[in-house]
Amino acid sequence: MAINDAIIRAVKYSPELIPDSWYGAVPNLAEVTPAILDLKRFHPHIVRLTGIQLTADPLVLLRARYDGVRIEENTVAMRSGFDGAWDLPGKDFLYYNFFGLAGVATYTTFYGVWAKLPTVADKLLYGITLTPTEQKLARDLGIADSVEKGVLPLPIKSQIEREYHVLGEETHSRNINIAVAGTIYPIENLYARQNEIIVLTKIAAAPGLVGDIVELVIDRDDDANYATVRTFPLALTFGNEINCFIPATSEIRLSTNSTVAPGWHAFRYTFQRIRLTNTLRARFGMVTRDELPEPSLWDKVLAGVL
Repeated sequence: MAINDAIIRAVKYSPELIPDSWYGAVPNLAEVTPAILDLKRFHPHIVRLTGIQLTADPLVLLRARYDGVRIEENTVAMRSGFDGAWDLPGKDFLYYNFFGLAGVATYTTFYGVWAKLPTVADKLLYGITLTPTEQKLARDLGIADSVEKGVLPLPIKSQIEREYHVLGEETHSRNINIAVAGTIYPIENLYARQNEIIVLTKIAAAPGLVGDIVELVIDRDDDANYATVRTFPLALTFGNEINCFIPATSEIRLSTNSTVAPGWHAFRYTFQRIRLTNTLRARFGMVTRDELPEPSLWDKVLAGVL
């Protein structure tokens, strides 16, 4: 299932990087319909399109829109087999699609979408109206000055490096016999231990055949079918795995299915065990302000200082 507005609004352990893939025909002198990614009603989150991987083809134009910016680029000189340098942020809409200068029978792409609940610093950067509580925080903590200096908001990568203390990182591989069409086959269930969360960070799979429609399904805690990635655009080679960042406070369940019975299918995935700190408890809404030993921590998380 393609990433849509409802999936973005379901993000609850902000920030999250949701993976997706697409393959199909690019029509002659027209765009793919429906669009590969078309997000319009994802308030209150802000989103970023990253990690676009595609195949260089002089007959295919990449088209994208993020808020007031439009992009149209011929993919002829893009890097095949590696994700490109893309970071397209949107607070109002985000669009990604292909246009064919001639018909292309089978074309593939995969990508990720960061979704984040904006902090006070984010709102000031993007011109989003603050609530009265947020206005007070901005004054008390000098957030506007920090935004103007360029030190806030923190980039997502920097935030994760500072606040997500890795207790362990594992890469697992499984070979699953998809023997019956339309049947769900478990790959593995990953469980968080006490005082930790787990975060799925990478997925890869054998591509299979174009007609197999093999899917990798990611369930997180109580969120069934949270992300579904078709494996045909993927590969097990370097550069053909999708980065993701899907936290879970209890478990991540990975499974697969197919419209046919392709037999044995290989999967690889990486996850981290992260210490569950008070900062993360506050950010994830697992505690109230008064339940924290340092109530000011709640204010700092909401403001975007942490």
